[in-house]
Amino acid sequence: MVSWDAVRRAQPSWGHFELGTGYHGDVWLDLDLLLHRPAFLRQPVRWMAGRLREHAVDAVCGPVEGGAFLAYAVSDLLAAAFLPGYRTPGETAGYQLRPVPGGIGGWRVGIVDDAVNAGTAVTACAEALRAEGALPVAVASLLALGDARTVISGQLGVPFHPAATLPSRTWPAAQCPLCAEGIPLTPAPSASAR
Repeated sequence: MVSWDAVRRAQPSWGHFELGTGYHGDVWLDLDLLLHRPAFLRQPVRWMAGRLREHAVDAVCGPVEGGAFLAYAVSDLLAAAFLPGYRTPGETAGYQLRPVPGGIGGWRVGIVDDAVNAGTAVTACAEALRAEGALPVAVASLLALGDARTVISGQLGVPFHPAATLPSRTWPAAQCPLCAEGIPLTPAPSASAR
């Protein structure tokens, strides 16, 4: 599990943020700070690998940002294939997979991300996997923000294993109550958080 020290390393900021995924939220994290010291992530990577091992995965997929680094490390521990999810050009939340020789039809795939907030990256990776005939079977992450556990389980119908949680709220930008109250967007402290 991830300690609260790890959450502090991501330097959470509270305010009214545009998250870059079509959502607004009240917490901003510098997720790259979690990845600066790979040795610090050994325990949570082992923990995530253990959760995905329970689902007999053939591969591990992660969005090419922070999630891909973690997915690669988890796939190594599981001796599973690694499937990076690349952001679809021109889309805020779409991801695509590169072709795999022989295809991935029928593969059981775990999805790994650094942090799950509104779940857009994880959901988009699941859609890309399903489009290729693969079966997403579980999601694991370092951090789950707000009600991500309920959102992911409900939207994807698979178990979600976050190593740590952090209270937060997110809304589709058009339904943001902070915007409705006239609260201006807070400038993001860094460009690396989602």
